[in-house]
Amino acid sequence: MDGQALLSALAPTNLWGTPPPLGTARPAYIKTLREALAADVAIGIKGVRRGGKTTIALQLLAALTADGSTTAERTCYVNLEDPRLPLHQGASLLDDLVTALRAHISPDGPSHLVLDEVHRLPGWERWVRTRLQQQPMMRIIVTGSSSHLLSRELGTVLTGRHLDVEVFPLSFAEYLRFTRPGLMQPLADPEGVLAASQAYLVGSSFPQVVLTKGEVLQQRLLHQLYRDVLTHDVARRYNIKEIDKLEDTATQLLATVPGPVTLSGLRRAVRGQVSLDSVSRYCRYLEEPYLVSFVSTYSKRARTRANLPRKVYAIDNGLLGAVVHRFRSEQGLLLENAVFLELRRRGYEVFRFHGKREVDFLLWQGTEPLALINACVEVKDPQTRLREIEGLREAMLHFGLDEGLIVTLATGEEVEVTEGRIRLVPFHQFALEQGWR
Repeated sequence: MDGQALLSALAPTNLWGTPPPLGTARPAYIKTLREALAADVAIGIKGVRRGGKTTIALQLLAALTADGSTTAERTCYVNLEDPRLPLHQGASLLDDLVTALRAHISPDGPSHLVLDEVHRLPGWERWVRTRLQQQPMMRIIVTGSSSHLLSRELGTVLTGRHLDVEVFPLSFAEYLRFTRPGLMQPLADPEGVLAASQAYLVGSSFPQVVLTKGEVLQQRLLHQLYRDVLTHDVARRYNIKEIDKLEDTATQLLATVPGPVTLSGLRRAVRGQVSLDSVSRYCRYLEEPYLVSFVSTYSKRARTRANLPRKVYAIDNGLLGAVVHRFRSEQGLLLENAVFLELRRRGYEVFRFHGKREVDFLLWQGTEPLALINACVEVKDPQTRLREIEGLREAMLHFGLDEGLIVTLATGEEVEVTEGRIRLVPFHQFALEQGWR
């Protein structure tokens, strides 16, 4: 492919060509990426397929041109899943691209280069390292749909010279920005915010799905996304031939959310048709593209933690409902999954605490416990209330913390206990309140 043909293929998705639609802004990610760019390192944007990585990368380029940090002609976005690109050339394709940009777009070459789904291009890691050495003023941003592979590849060749930024489907605050921006003002419409939070909990937070009208079409999009993750991000990457066994394992994992899971229990759930070794590998493979996440049960000893059951959570409540239909009426399970996702977005290290009673989330910061959180739709029932409060009290005493939190669907309250206080907070307040911890 000559330089002109290469630029023609890229023009529809670049600011110097036919500027693509940039969608609704996600300013929190733009702020984080700007801060990362200031560190003079390569940036790795990681996240689930269709979670918004591409749009956010393009929004970043647009923001940088808008404030004069660069010009449209000195930015470049490359979608490495474009079938027109000769990926068989390997990293020499990127050399040809830079040459073409300097010849036809800007003689100074790109100041900001985005390589989307970079794992598709053989040899990209060394090309990035070489460019950073030869052109230290060039900012290179790579994206990928794997939590571990991108970090490992960057870390191997760019030790100390890269930063990772994780992108998730829409938070509740972003969901309001996309669907009901008027509700983002504090106390604008308390009933409206509550209703929106309930819709958020039972629906999908993938941007494309949120912006699609009609439940039938939304369900089709979610089913297609599920198949794409299994086929492209797992089976193709790891050369898995028995995709039906992979899908059985994935579906059983999603059906377990947010319960404790063991490898042997999961093998029994798939009727023994998958070996224990394969179940272990599939769990690891399914976590890498962010389809599921595992939370370890807390123990001081790493070896003990490794042998205790882990709780499993899913990347999206709507995806849960599409794949495992019973979730559409399971508010309690969906609430817990949504709380977990909010904690992941905020970057907390999360454990499960299991003593005489269970606490859903133990947050850890460095070497110290930070917070204890339970998720419970409603606490009117005396036994439910006792279970949630006593579990937190036990953990507060164990870790020397003076506060616990119960995230509910709609209830707000404070309970004084011997160990300190327990706050009951509605999900919408928890999700919108940046200073709760």
